Amino acid sequence: MLEFRKFKRSDIYAFEKWGAHEDPRFFQYNFPFRYKEEFDGWYDSKQKWIRKKVFGLFIDDYPLGFVTLKNIKWLKRRAELGIAIDPNYLSEGFGTEMLKRYLEYIFEHYPFEDMQLRVAHFNKRAQKSYEKIGFKKVKEVLEPFEEQSFRDVIMEKYPEQFQMIRGVLYTTFYVMVFNKSQLPFK
Repeated sequence: MLEFRKFKRSDIYAFEKWGAHEDPRFFQYNFPFRYKEEFDGWYDSKQKWIRKKVFGLFIDDYPLGFVTLKNIKWLKRRAELGIAIDPNYLSEGFGTEMLKRYLEYIFEHYPFEDMQLRVAHFNKRAQKSYEKIGFKKVKEVLEPFEEQSFRDVIMEKYPEQFQMIRGVLYTTFYVMVFNKSQLPFK
């Protein structure tokens, strides 16, 4: 049975069982942690009450994915989300289901009117999922890519999707927004 809930510290150690992305554009979503201290450090960085919270979708207590509530703008009643799915469970609808449950929960328990996210222009699978739920593209921005460690490999394999500017790897992101008025889901 699928369960959506806040992440607990004890949940994170299951990440060592997560699959690994083979595409270097998604390496930042791999969990290379080997030691308890590394997992604990990740958890602590994600659980800052004023600025961040992590929620997950679980099956039999195994975390299929997580959504981070971040960049909270209390006065503007807006926040941003980030999402990651175990690569072993991609393209099975779990990301879409998790986002639906997440948005229902967030808009019920927090005073937000809008939830936004950024998605890389090349991540068509994620864009399709977000649009299916009701997210709308509101702007396109050129920003530094999160994973700079593999920029040479990424530039070699995907030169049409990235730019190198003063030694920093950039790509285009779409900013997408979901408004509370779009609930409930059909």
